[in-house]
This record gives sequence, C-alpha cells and structure tokens, in this order.
Amino acid sequence: MSPTYRSGAFFQQCFSSHRLSLSLRKLALPERVTLRCSACQLLHRLTVRSVATKARNEAPAAEASDAHSAAELLAQCSTVHQAALGVRDMDVSQDFVGLRCAECRRVYDLEVSEFETHQP
Repeated sequence: MSPTYRSGAFFQQCFSSHRLSLSLRKLALPERVTLRCSACQLLHRLTVRSVATKARNEAPAAEASDAHSAAELLAQCSTVHQAALGVRDMDVSQDFVGLRCAECRRVYDLEVSEFETHQP
C-alpha cells in the first residue's frame, strides 16, 4: 500500500519545483480535486471547502459570488478542456489553490480544507 501524506508541504514543494508539470487528473465536486505531477509522479488530492471564479475580462462586481455556480463552471470547464486547466498559484498557509484555464481564460480560487499526497 502506498503512503498517504496529509500535509500541504509535498504539494508546495511540487508546485515550486515543477509547476508546469501539474495537471488536473480528476474533478469530483463539490469537494474533491485531484492533480497529477508528471515530473515526480505524485497525486495531490485536495478537499475543497469553496470555489470562486472570475473571467479575465470581468469586472470584480461581475464575479460569480455563488459557490455553487462557480463549482458548476469549473466542472463544465474541466469537461470541455481539461488539458488547459493548470495550477496558477497556491499557498498552504492560506489554504488556497488557484487554477487557470488557458482556453477560456477563467481563474478558479479554491479554498482547501485538506491537502493529501499519494505516491501511486
């Protein structure tokens, strides 16, 4: 059985070392997002508390304030162009992970309640 690390430290290190190798592997909203690192072959599972979103050309007042609609937009985006979704930012101390879609230019801010790293 492979070990599971319940700490954001492994994800933080992976993000700092090779952020371009992180990609969305599985989306099971409302609470699970799994990312895969092709460089170190680790799986990072995030337990999501909330999702917020904003398109690049939207004014702050036009942001999706409803967490349900932001999660629906993320689910739709991941279905249409999953390969275009990547990690743009993260902060373990703030329990924050930011995703960005290169196709639709939408950013997604995830408030994370738990970070887990698995070695398959």
